[in-house]
Amino acid sequence: MSAPRCVAVLGGTFDPVHAGHLAILEQVRRSVDAEEAWLLPTNLPGHRRPAGASVDDRVAMVRAAAEGHAGVRVVDVEARRPGPSYTVDTLDELERAFPGVQFWLVLGADAARDIATWHRAAEVLARARFVLVNRAGVPPLGEEEAQALGFDPGRTRLVDVDSPPVSATDIRRRVAAGEPIEGMVAAPVARIIAERGLYRNRDQR
Repeated sequence: MSAPRCVAVLGGTFDPVHAGHLAILEQVRRSVDAEEAWLLPTNLPGHRRPAGASVDDRVAMVRAAAEGHAGVRVVDVEARRPGPSYTVDTLDELERAFPGVQFWLVLGADAARDIATWHRAAEVLARARFVLVNRAGVPPLGEEEAQALGFDPGRTRLVDVDSPPVSATDIRRRVAAGEPIEGMVAAPVARIIAERGLYRNRDQR
């Protein structure tokens, strides 16, 4: 398979992957005219508490969610790399493996506002292209704020996406409480959660 010219990349713990992730990715893909959209599950998140599900379980859920979505690919470079998942290392791997491909990194407004705390943040800001999207319950970013945070206007798009008000935190809480999650995650993801007994313990929330 030949490498695409342009790719929208959404990384995260995906603990679990849910309907909002794929809705955002598809809209971002159209906004940057990308041939493909890639989901990159992290191994150990660098900026948040450890995931409730193992990296193998989370990769399995992401693969299940991507099934049937043309142009959506699951790339496990972060999942396979030991230690914390740092974006600068991922950029290195992607650029070596896919020279000439234009990558657009998708960030929610909350993550964008934390960019200064990232590992080698100045290098990431100087190298990467970004799509900054709104998230439910988070004030959207404007152009002036994005520039003040260090995002180069020439390599940054601000996209107002329409996504269902779903959060991984609420899904984990509902599973632990025995409440339904239909419509919040794809049916194959719900099956994995049920079959593997994920998120039933308070420690996984």
